[in-house]
Amino acid sequence: MPSKSSNAVLAKSRAMYGRCLKDEDYRQLVECKTVPEVAAYLKTRTCYSQVLTGLIESEIHRGQLEPLLRQDLYADVLSLSRYTTDNALAVTNFVTSKLDIEQIIHCLIMMNIGKSEEFALSVPLSLDSFTSISLKQLAAARSYDDLLNALRHTKYYPVLLSFQPKEGQQANIAEIEIALQNKNYTMAIEAVEKLPNKTEQKELRDLFYAVFDFVNLERILRLKKYHNFTAQTVRSLLIPYGKLSPKSIDGLCAADDIKDVYELARDTYLGKSLSKLQFYDKTQISYALINNYCKHHLRLSPNPIIVMISYIYLKQIEVRNIINLIEATRYGLSPEEKQKLPVR
Repeated sequence: MPSKSSNAVLAKSRAMYGRCLKDEDYRQLVECKTVPEVAAYLKTRTCYSQVLTGLIESEIHRGQLEPLLRQDLYADVLSLSRYTTDNALAVTNFVTSKLDIEQIIHCLIMMNIGKSEEFALSVPLSLDSFTSISLKQLAAARSYDDLLNALRHTKYYPVLLSFQPKEGQQANIAEIEIALQNKNYTMAIEAVEKLPNKTEQKELRDLFYAVFDFVNLERILRLKKYHNFTAQTVRSLLIPYGKLSPKSIDGLCAADDIKDVYELARDTYLGKSLSKLQFYDKTQISYALINNYCKHHLRLSPNPIIVMISYIYLKQIEVRNIINLIEATRYGLSPEEKQKLPVR
């Protein structure tokens, strides 16, 4: 990056992070008793005020609020992308691709339960300008063939075609989601390898590989907790990149339960980071690890792309925190239960 652009990305990323929610904001949100109260606080007291301008809090519901929060995230990504080179922009495209994948998976879920029409009603068309797919075409899909036709000219088509279910069968959503995510991660790494600056390339590869290890650890924990998969099956569902050695990965996949997975992880390079974490559920581990890792890099790294990616990850975690609190408020969880949800 030219020096002027580098300085702009560094300054803008850190300034954006300075506007993120503070501990006091989370305390206030935890105390909210209704979704409209959450919306009102976000609209009047936080950095989300602009995207929520014009919102009538008394008439809002979760389905309307969540797309607006995500819109703020992707607007930040686009804003930062204006200062980057084409190579750096290719690296950040994986963020907007996550939005595409979320909508594709949501569409498939509604198909599987026979409620495609409800997906059409709930699809967040306000996010259409942030995606590389047409949400309108996706909303019109009523079958897997329709989905393939809607995405025929996108990078997701080959993956979806390879998982096309046989007639009369439902799509395997879990496998499709992992395959789409892994393709996205692969494309991010390919973009990193094309960066002309070798030092920058190595630093960014190290960041991604660490994040992939964090995500893989959580995947293993979830698969062990909810499924009785063989070690080989678990291994096949992981991101094929990371800093952990193949021997360590094999050991984690072969562990008997989540307690053993956690103990084995403590014996790897992740152990030092794990010992510093505070969380209430082991399935929060990846977010807690990413949160700590990216905060460190955002504050100390002189590399503008590293700082930008770190901010984007932290913003994603914040939006996830808010959505979890909205859901918990909707279902009437107590403040004591809700305060365990945010990762920060």
